[in-house]
Amino acid sequence: MRTQTEYIEIARRAGIVGAGGGGFPMYVKLQFPVDTVIVNGAECEPLLHKDKELMKAHAAQMVHGALGAARAVGAGRVIFGLKEKYRDVVEVVRQAAVGSTVEFCLLGNFYPSGDEYVLVYEATGRLIPTGGLPKDAGCLVQNSETLVNFAAAVDAGTPVTETWITVTGAVRAPATFRVPIGTPYRALLAAAGGSTVADLAILDGGAMMGKLVTDLDTPAVKSTAGLVVLDRSHELVRRRELPRPKVEKVGLSACDQCYYCTEFCPRFLLGHPIEPHKVMRSLGFVGVSREYWSEWAAACCECNLCSLYACPEDLDPKNICTWSKREVLATGYTFPEPREVTVHPMAEGRKVPLPKLIGRLGLSEYDRPAPLRLWPDDVPVLTVRLDQHRGKPARPVVKTGEPVTAGQVIGEVDTADLGCPVHAPRAGTVRSVDETAIVIERT
Repeated sequence: MRTQTEYIEIARRAGIVGAGGGGFPMYVKLQFPVDTVIVNGAECEPLLHKDKELMKAHAAQMVHGALGAARAVGAGRVIFGLKEKYRDVVEVVRQAAVGSTVEFCLLGNFYPSGDEYVLVYEATGRLIPTGGLPKDAGCLVQNSETLVNFAAAVDAGTPVTETWITVTGAVRAPATFRVPIGTPYRALLAAAGGSTVADLAILDGGAMMGKLVTDLDTPAVKSTAGLVVLDRSHELVRRRELPRPKVEKVGLSACDQCYYCTEFCPRFLLGHPIEPHKVMRSLGFVGVSREYWSEWAAACCECNLCSLYACPEDLDPKNICTWSKREVLATGYTFPEPREVTVHPMAEGRKVPLPKLIGRLGLSEYDRPAPLRLWPDDVPVLTVRLDQHRGKPARPVVKTGEPVTAGQVIGEVDTADLGCPVHAPRAGTVRSVDETAIVIERT
């Protein structure tokens, strides 16, 4: 039986991070004893199917990884949070868990069911304290792909060299692929049949929380979950291209404090002090007064419901909250002492159904399956970023012209720093090295 310290080192050496988009090193989470492990298989971002396809293909490994994580942190419960509507996936995972004590929390088809505050409450009835982490509620929350990676590391010391990605939206053949880290987005688009629009943009990570990408040479990283391809003229792209001064100017002039942004905020509904409509007031102030109103953004989860669903005037309280939160936290702001959090009596009735959200986003035509397909693996050059995780970027430990083998450590982080190693996704020759990335060419 391995010790907690051994599990922590396995996760660190394998370079395992949150694969759902967060990129937080797993080994850090394993340092805190909890009583419950929750598997996040909610996949609440519209149009994405990565977790669903992975769970169907590797349910046994995921269960194995979840049970291993439970042993590492001393947890007596393992709960799988899965969408009830994916009955085929639920059945596959149930069969893989036969003979274990694994429990299931079947989630409704709402957004954001995968937010860890929401998921912990749905699965256990517990509430994470404001500004806290799942561990503060006795839980460890991990994405399904993260746990598959953990199982591979525990069993064979296999490092993370691949990632699962859904490519969807304005493409001819939406699909989910398992690709080497460092694969350029243009290769992913080609494998999905190519784009159906001439002037395209990509929402990297999803329609709600994804960032805008227009450079098709951008490489996939460990936490890349999905690419939503859209025409450059699409409203979701246009809104992300608006400069901050314009967003703030329009918000100051047009917000009438209707309160809808707050009424639909998932963390407000769980009882936390996040009220986007109050943060919008900060636009009319400077100095201490602005900081006062900005503090109402400190608990924001950046889910984007306030901007892309709730606001009837198409304003952008999400970005106002994001900017305000970062500025307030940079001043050294800390959350008040934990207080009792009380769930809003209308919380259940204000859950946002995913189909309705997809319609509101103008994405109904792209709401299609994205089945798992074999990756052609015909990309000659991979660009492996050194900042694929939260914390300090890895430093290169290879040189230009040096041959590397698949799984070899090519970037390292000191054990005293937050971060984890980066590994070569396949054998080849190092074409170039700098402080941001290592380029590997197939030989």
